[in-house]
Amino acid sequence: MVGLVIALHDTLIGDLRRAAEAMEKNDIASRCEQLIHGFKVLQQLEAMLDMNNGGQTALNIRRFYTHVRGQMLAAQFKLSPEILHDQIRIVLEIRQAWHHVDSAPMEARTTTTSSYTSGQESVSQAIQPEAQTSFSCNG
Repeated sequence: MVGLVIALHDTLIGDLRRAAEAMEKNDIASRCEQLIHGFKVLQQLEAMLDMNNGGQTALNIRRFYTHVRGQMLAAQFKLSPEILHDQIRIVLEIRQAWHHVDSAPMEARTTTTSSYTSGQESVSQAIQPEAQTSFSCNG
């Protein structure tokens, strides 16, 4: 499960990178396509959170995903590739934390819940809460 989380973070990073490039080229269609796909990736990551067993850590990770979503919206409205580049850096840090969790020996992981829930505690430290807003991509 952690491998899938890492792959989804890689996908999100690619979406954000391509959206920033499209902004720089004033390519509205590609920018919107990449941001919309990034929102779908965030939605999938949120759906994978174990909110019943993940406790405060799961809440913190959900807040992080909400923060990223909000920053993607801010970048869209301000046409700011810089905001997207900041999010790429932050998502990459979280992705690296998940990779660290995935690399840990199995006996070092908590075994009471899924590996995603177990790894949430290790990832939680870099999470910042922000507000969520809706997205519209009109040229």
